[in-house]
Amino acid sequence: MRDSRCRAIAIVLLAAAMMAGCAPAGPPTIVTGTECARCRMPIEDLRFACARRDPTAHRTAWRVYDSIECLAGDWDRRAALRDVHAADYDQARLHRGDSLWVVRGSFPSPMGGGLAAFLDRAAAQGVADQTRGVVMTLDSLLATSGETRP
Repeated sequence: MRDSRCRAIAIVLLAAAMMAGCAPAGPPTIVTGTECARCRMPIEDLRFACARRDPTAHRTAWRVYDSIECLAGDWDRRAALRDVHAADYDQARLHRGDSLWVVRGSFPSPMGGGLAAFLDRAAAQGVADQTRGVVMTLDSLLATSGETRP
């Protein structure tokens, strides 16, 4: 009885380890100078950088962007929001798209659309108030991506 129980636990642990090894990799580390997948300009300001998993390629393939505007302009509706990452403006670190607030305001961004992502809703609202902007979710912005194309 004890041997069969130990064997069952070992099988479950082995299966979990194998599945973890098959899990898709997280977003890439974006470095300055990397080429934007849409506009081909070098990414210069990591506070605006974005990445999304490419649903038409291998599941570890990512497309990187210099701005939310380029991400939205290259949006593939087959992509899932959980497979989109954008940099929090204040930290310049990537976070999952479903955890971000986006400000569209009157401030400079790489493609001139005045879009920046924030992890903290209050920080997003503060920037929106200062720049005569609006706060929205990344999901709602991507749903209307035709309006964000530069």
